[in-house]
Amino acid sequence: MGSPLSPVIANLFMEQFEERAIETSKHKPTTWFRYVDDTFVVWSAGMDKLNDFLRHLNSQHPSIQFTMETEKDQQLPFLDVLVRKRGNKLGHTVYRKPTHTDRYLHALSNHHQSQKYGVIRTLTERARRICEPENLQSELEHLRTAFEANGYSRRDIERSMCVRTPARKEIEERSTISQAYLPYIPRVTDRIGRILRRHDVRTIFKPTQKIHQIIGSVKDKRDPLSAAGVYRIPCSCGKVYIGTTKRSMGTRLKEHKASCRLGQTEKSAVAEHALSEGDHEINFEGCTLLASVNGFQNRLVREAIEIRKHSNNFNRKEETLSLNPIWNHIIRNTRVMPLDIKTPTGAERAPLPTATEVEQTTPPMPRYKYNLRTRIRQSTSRIRNGTTSEEARHSC
Repeated sequence: MGSPLSPVIANLFMEQFEERAIETSKHKPTTWFRYVDDTFVVWSAGMDKLNDFLRHLNSQHPSIQFTMETEKDQQLPFLDVLVRKRGNKLGHTVYRKPTHTDRYLHALSNHHQSQKYGVIRTLTERARRICEPENLQSELEHLRTAFEANGYSRRDIERSMCVRTPARKEIEERSTISQAYLPYIPRVTDRIGRILRRHDVRTIFKPTQKIHQIIGSVKDKRDPLSAAGVYRIPCSCGKVYIGTTKRSMGTRLKEHKASCRLGQTEKSAVAEHALSEGDHEINFEGCTLLASVNGFQNRLVREAIEIRKHSNNFNRKEETLSLNPIWNHIIRNTRVMPLDIKTPTGAERAPLPTATEVEQTTPPMPRYKYNLRTRIRQSTSRIRNGTTSEEARHSC
């Protein structure tokens, strides 16, 4: 729903809306319970007046329109609860849609055992909270059948379904324990988790790869400039700028262009580099999105990694996050995305230099490592052997 404040503000608005709508209505409901946008109402004034009440609700605000579903066969679903009418009382059990297939996390999936057993415990606990006593056993038997169809053994199902009452001391220790997030690799990270448990560190395992990451999206590709994340801007001098933005990359590029045009070097490191000494032509058309990352801290870390990977950057060092040197070896061995050099429309690309030109322009590699003491000893020996002073100075 966007901002974290949106549900709070929406709930405050709906509370005021409900109070005003019910107070101004001629006929009022016997019971009114609302959860987010679903409302459970008990009405005892007849169907004709119920339709009038619905029209009254929809006339309060043009953007708030209600739809209505009445009971059928003495029962009515509300969220995941099926409410049944029994004389003057209401019964309740778990509700499943007609399209529900009882497909849960399979026992052979690449997930840690605690996550698989957690699914069984969660659905069992939901059944105990929702179902009335006469419907509980039938619901638990339905769960046993469903989990057996998903590959779980009867022993694992019964062990996960047993009622657990953790002591208060365990609950307090669980709230103060440290946490570590690790990708789940069988027989590797689970052993690491057992070691961390000895040091009061709780391990939370994450799947390494999901199906949607392998298949990809079937939607049309978005414009790269409309995404947010970490980007790279090349310069004609061979250096690059690594930046990050939470807005679209196109919006940030417009700001860099404006700073270059207006000479606002304090707002943009790109403008500072473009207006410095030397021939610098910023290639905004060759800008590349390196990674689409969500979250402020995640973007800062990825930006610092890309800056470390691109040694030819002209970023301001005080504006970047400092990485621990322990990651230098891993970052140094990662692959850098090749530069996409583009020329302006109508311009001709400069011809590539020939092998002879490269030989003439590229200085030869030194045959030995420069050492001042060694060079001084060599020069001294040449002078003693009769070498001229001009030749000795040239050798130094």
